[in-house]
Amino acid sequence: MPGLEWTVISDKDLLSADDEARLDAMLQRIAESHGYVSNLMQTVALAPDGLAAFAALATYTRYGSRLAERQKQLAILIALRDVHYGWTHHAPQARAAGVTEDQLQRLREGRTPRDMGATERALCDYAFEITAGRRVPSRVAEQMHAHFSPREIVDIALLVAHTTSVAALAIGLDVPVEAPEVLQFELDWQQSRIGG
Repeated sequence: MPGLEWTVISDKDLLSADDEARLDAMLQRIAESHGYVSNLMQTVALAPDGLAAFAALATYTRYGSRLAERQKQLAILIALRDVHYGWTHHAPQARAAGVTEDQLQRLREGRTPRDMGATERALCDYAFEITAGRRVPSRVAEQMHAHFSPREIVDIALLVAHTTSVAALAIGLDVPVEAPEVLQFELDWQQSRIGG
């Protein structure tokens, strides 16, 4: 990110020279694939090998799946609806993808917005079931299979699972939200990445 450097929220003195070099390379790859290194990623850098795996799944779920950006943001917001860190990052991205304020409010309340099309309602119902830790009811599974390919269903499940881990890490590690100018940079970068 031009003009901003990342500072790993860790004690690099605990790392060997090889681990420090691997970590620096990983942070550079994250900056290239995500536009910058978030506070969450910096915090996870305390476990460099864990960061590598976590960042790889983040990159796939955000940029490698076949889902539309709006679909991704709906799934992400459902998994992060009670997490200030995540909501602060993704509500603006969802708005940019066309999610309305009323729809955002309903998602935050744990409800599928009924003014969406059948495909998006199926996705929301499915994501709510996954985040609740329940077996997906047959009616929800049937709706998913009616609107999504098997690969897309796996992509949605991976995205929700990864985002649920983001929520747990953000809360469990008390990750601070970035400054407003960093959040704006992220939004602008994401929009340029997806062509919005």
